[in-house]
Amino acid sequence: MTTINPYTSTYTSGLTAGQTAAQRASQAAAQAKTRDQSETINTPAVNVTLSPAAQAALKAQTDSRTIETVVSEARTAITARLKAAGAASALKDGNATIDLSSLDRRTLFAVASNKGGQFPIEQQVVASLTLKARQDSVLASPAAQARLTGDYASLYQAALDHLDTAGPEEKASAAWTQEHDALLEGRKQALARPGLAPAGIAHDSVAAYMTETGSAVAGAKTREFGKLAADVRAALDKQYALAFQPEAAKDPDSGEIDFRRFDDRSLSAIALNKDELFSSHEITQAKAEIRARDSAAIKASYQSTSADEGGFGKAMITRYAGMTAEEREAGGLTADIYAKMVELQSARDKLAQMFNADGSLAGPASLLDWL
Repeated sequence: MTTINPYTSTYTSGLTAGQTAAQRASQAAAQAKTRDQSETINTPAVNVTLSPAAQAALKAQTDSRTIETVVSEARTAITARLKAAGAASALKDGNATIDLSSLDRRTLFAVASNKGGQFPIEQQVVASLTLKARQDSVLASPAAQARLTGDYASLYQAALDHLDTAGPEEKASAAWTQEHDALLEGRKQALARPGLAPAGIAHDSVAAYMTETGSAVAGAKTREFGKLAADVRAALDKQYALAFQPEAAKDPDSGEIDFRRFDDRSLSAIALNKDELFSSHEITQAKAEIRARDSAAIKASYQSTSADEGGFGKAMITRYAGMTAEEREAGGLTADIYAKMVELQSARDKLAQMFNADGSLAGPASLLDWL
């Protein structure tokens, strides 16, 4: 936490939830500075404690580096990490070989968006996953509270605060604007309908997070797979016992199973059925749900990257790298498919580097040099 004039434990008044994290941080710092510089000796000191989001937003506002400096520092940092790990690539078989979590958001975005064409696809993917993991960490606690209390407005505010920590290059992107507008609409819906989750909003990263993490089974992403399967079995049985709609499944062998509360790894436990805990009906429906989610994810990736040449291929590789081994197996995504995606994307990137925007050759290198 950042503390200004640490003598009391009161928060500065006048800070509202409607402000961005950067606005709250700037206002808090200004108010504290005004009090610190007062000529009145007996004026009570003010302790302003900034949230992590406010700290990050304030840091982003004061980052005076040029984008060229950011890119250069990023390349140096990644090269050092690859050398320390004894790795030739940031990804091996779809799994990260290096940890980029200590890099700041602006640097990670520069890598993920391949600023200056300096970063190979594997490094872009690892940076993208690191950014996502950071967002997931921010949303975890308010999401858990929202599920218990129905306070979705605070969840969307947390997402907005985190989004506001982006650097100037990210804020200038269409993706940032789309997500920002979606989160504002989500908070608006949440305030208008307390207790109900916002719905029907394009580019809603909070809704995507809630769907991805689910709530029927705790720790689904990291729990030992056999224990996860047992938890899923218990959760399904409880759901059947509470079902009342005529078409809803009330036992393992018939009816429509509602998988909305189950994350992707939990679905994988059903589809793979490694411990033979699930019926053929449950397996069939779980596989159908996995296919439906895959189709929706691919469609969303295609639509969101349609203006970004090569963006769709990178999105697919990032999605694969973000999956657990069980999710890949249940979805039929083999190592050969991953290798082919990387090969095609790398070839596309190299070919694109040969030409300028006007179609002229970017340099003296021949096609054979690139291939």
